[in-house]
Amino acid sequence: MERTDNNESGSFVFFVSEGSNLFRQLSIQSTKLWSHSSFYATLKQIGLLGNRLALSWFSRRLRRDEISEEMSSENGREFWYDDEVYGLVKLPSYIRDVTAVEEFQRLKYLKQLGTSDAKYDGADHSRFEHSLGACYLAGRLLDSLSWTHTIDDGDRKCVLLAAVLHDVGHGPFSHTWEKFVGAYGERWKHEECSVKLVNRILRRATDLSDGEIALVCSLISGSASDLLTPDRRYLAQIVSADVDVDRCDYLQRDSYHVPNIIQPSRPFREIFERAKIVRVGDESLLAYDLRDYALVYEMAGARQELHRRCYEDPNVLAGELMVCDALHEAERAGFRFSRNGQCERLSKVHNNLELFMYLNDSIIEELLSSKLPGLEKTKEIITRYRKRNLYQQIMTSPVDLSEKINRYNQSQHEAVVRQAFRHIQSTKQWFGDFNVHFYTHNLAGAIVIVPAANAEEHVFVNGCQREFEDEVKEYIIYCTSSDSEVRRATKHHFMNADKATIES
Repeated sequence: MERTDNNESGSFVFFVSEGSNLFRQLSIQSTKLWSHSSFYATLKQIGLLGNRLALSWFSRRLRRDEISEEMSSENGREFWYDDEVYGLVKLPSYIRDVTAVEEFQRLKYLKQLGTSDAKYDGADHSRFEHSLGACYLAGRLLDSLSWTHTIDDGDRKCVLLAAVLHDVGHGPFSHTWEKFVGAYGERWKHEECSVKLVNRILRRATDLSDGEIALVCSLISGSASDLLTPDRRYLAQIVSADVDVDRCDYLQRDSYHVPNIIQPSRPFREIFERAKIVRVGDESLLAYDLRDYALVYEMAGARQELHRRCYEDPNVLAGELMVCDALHEAERAGFRFSRNGQCERLSKVHNNLELFMYLNDSIIEELLSSKLPGLEKTKEIITRYRKRNLYQQIMTSPVDLSEKINRYNQSQHEAVVRQAFRHIQSTKQWFGDFNVHFYTHNLAGAIVIVPAANAEEHVFVNGCQREFEDEVKEYIIYCTSSDSEVRRATKHHFMNADKATIES
């Protein structure tokens, strides 16, 4: 993999990209000259001058969610991918093989941020883009580690495959689908389907052994430590850990698409550039440079801020309730998702991989066009959602009001009121749960390991102790009706009921 981030020296490739043959030769030659500082500096300046104009042209030429066949290297050993966050990146050919299968192509039609587009126009990027981005970061981290540690080619391949395939089990609207399925009494997580689908994909699209396939699946599920020898335990921290390539990519990618929520002091991915493999007890684990402590802490703050203002914003949660309500209405109407002669209820599709691999966000289009009787309410809710005529927030409560809501809805003979719960830990709480190590050097030049809990006392960086927001733990009450009089009466009822509860 080559470093070609938009804000780094790789910017120059967009400036000279108009002739594909010329571009290919320059990009290949530049990798050989990467270590020459004068060449690096010159190209960086050229790139900064032409980046904006040329990137606009180049983005039209290469769809952001497609692997560019034209940019493939002539020997077929790797391919180039145009990523809007990192620029043009190079990935191994075996990544191309697994991303070409139907199960992975489906990710193009799964929004990364579920119903966040109910509030933010830019929140339309896909799990496809995020998966390739996580794979790129995994390769970048392994490249950094390989300067001081020999990494087996087989281990590298397993890590990159786990990074690119870790999200193939997501349902429509991402985490919203887990809530929909959970309403029917089944505690289902997307990782379950990911492992099952990855097993299928790897057996069909690779020559991996059973042991290697098991390792890839365990890297995704978070159980890889049990399969790894102590000297290879660091591999388990790359794809599924408190600080990993998955989280690093989505924080960067989501903030790119939903700007003005977080403003990182530096790109979060920079923590991987100085990462090392260190000995902790009898295990070899990842450790990050103590000088990057503030940036890791900033990642914790960014996660909290994105949850507060995007992932669990009241309008986004209103959209999530609407999508779930539309799906529940379809379930009650007897809708069945069908492909290739098989069909199943929406809440059970995840149990049939032959059907699940075709299920994506377009399910709402399928419901809108369905001729099945009884879908009128489903279609009404979907139409409202698409027009952003969302459920209206009428109040928040520190306690669960489910019983009062049920009684009120029964009196109205319809579900006029709905409730959502959000719990967002503070930055300090979230960071306090991190299982991450830092390293520094003593006066003799030897590496000293510093656990996260003790890192604070060793760091003197302005701003590293900044607290973003307090913990958020509340119930949000919504009125589902678009009738202004119904909304007014509902808000009046619950505000008075809440006041009476407080006074009593």
